[in-house]
Amino acid sequence: MSTQKFARTELKHLAQEALMQGIATQLGAWDPAVCDKMIPPTQLDELQEIMKREADRVAKLFGYEEAWTN
Repeated sequence: MSTQKFARTELKHLAQEALMQGIATQLGAWDPAVCDKMIPPTQLDELQEIMKREADRVAKLFGYEEAWTN
């Protein structure tokens, strides 16, 4: 089996895709119970909004319109 050598730009795109998949997993499966800090239930929605906004900022840096959720 022969392996294809990728151009640096292709490797960059693969790395960005992998990072965005990790972000998407966190957005979809993050559990506040595993956080080191106790987050008041009244602030969980606000935290989720902030997480999405920050994920979208990263997505835009990589050329995506927005982050997605797994």
